[in-house]
Amino acid sequence: MRKALLALAGLLAGLALADASDTKTFTVTVTGSESVTIDTGTASLTVDYSSSTCSTVDRFCAWYPTIIYETNYATNRKLVASATTSHPILSVVLEKQTAYPDPFVPRGWGSGTTPGSWAFATSSLTLASTDSDVVLAIQNGKYAIAPILKLVFSTNPPAGTYTADVTFTIMAQ
Repeated sequence: MRKALLALAGLLAGLALADASDTKTFTVTVTGSESVTIDTGTASLTVDYSSSTCSTVDRFCAWYPTIIYETNYATNRKLVASATTSHPILSVVLEKQTAYPDPFVPRGWGSGTTPGSWAFATSSLTLASTDSDVVLAIQNGKYAIAPILKLVFSTNPPAGTYTADVTFTIMAQ
């Protein structure tokens, strides 16, 4: 009997020490869809300094791109821009255009109701190699801005080729 009680006690002790568990992984995938396009139409991105695109008196060349940005996020997003240049006498300036003073919903192909607002209160913004806020408080839709993009020389440029890489990015605010 004593052996039976010890065996039963051992069995019960073993059952009491045994743990049981179950683990499941639950996953939710949220797909974000965002895009940015710098639309320059048929304008050449390579110009001669003596062309009508440039002003040798004021030392700049100008383009009139449409920056198209789209997001399916309902929360605030922002549009930022950065630029790098091939020479220190060259800078990139983004100017508000009086014909298109604010971010807008393009007729015919745009969508949404919250294109955001300019992040800078002045008429222009000089871009640097780090991101600068351009448009804030963007929400779900397809929108655009139509700024003037100027490559500005700080002095009369010596003969040569000068370039600027300009990047627009839509991201979390």
